[in-house]
Amino acid sequence: MTSRVQIARARARVALAALTGEDLPDSVHSTATMDFADADDAVLVTRDRVLDPPRQDGAFTRLIGVHAGGRDFGPRHNPPRPRTGRDLTPDEEDALIESAFGTRERYEAAKAAVARGELDAAARRSWQRSMSASLTLEEAADWLDAGTARVLTNLAFGDLFAFVCDDELRFPAWQFTDDPNHPVLDHLSTLVGAFDDDMHPTSILGFMTTPHSYTQIEGEPATPVEWLTAGRHVQPLLELLETRRLI
Repeated sequence: MTSRVQIARARARVALAALTGEDLPDSVHSTATMDFADADDAVLVTRDRVLDPPRQDGAFTRLIGVHAGGRDFGPRHNPPRPRTGRDLTPDEEDALIESAFGTRERYEAAKAAVARGELDAAARRSWQRSMSASLTLEEAADWLDAGTARVLTNLAFGDLFAFVCDDELRFPAWQFTDDPNHPVLDHLSTLVGAFDDDMHPTSILGFMTTPHSYTQIEGEPATPVEWLTAGRHVQPLLELLETRRLI
């Protein structure tokens, strides 16, 4: 059996692998290409669930769970900019590896890609895949077996997390679980407040799905998703995000 959350998390793994160069099993790629409608727990879209999200005019700023106060991360609103800046110090590199890349090998591979001029193309591919690892408002409502008004209410209180892409809300799949009685990760409202406004949704995807040595379960580095799914406290994740903010 393949559930919607398994499909979405497979898409998230594929998106992250585009950045890290990780070689994923064929089964993961196969699952990632599946449509949500073909999942074993697919829910039919009912006509009374009308898609009517708040749009423009600062409407998203009223929803606590919307990243960066409703800043639109879509490509239409973000033309490419020239890259400038100093090199990182060794300490800053170590902190970045811990909070975002997981291993120095992944970090060095990313640096090499930048040097080869491959970053723009990789960023476009990563953005496309991270979009496929997120849900529209209507898909999130179907996933949670709730109306869109209830989803927006939960978003307003920070009990769900979303970002804006070209005037549309997108709900990252990593926040959802396989448990119908507990379909969303705990501590989202606290976690949402710790994501820096400049943190791109693809970076958040990478952070949430990368194992960190600071969050170990039975002696093994765990991803923030695994950490929260296991019922662990959110504080170590907040400390990792604070480290990331300081570099």
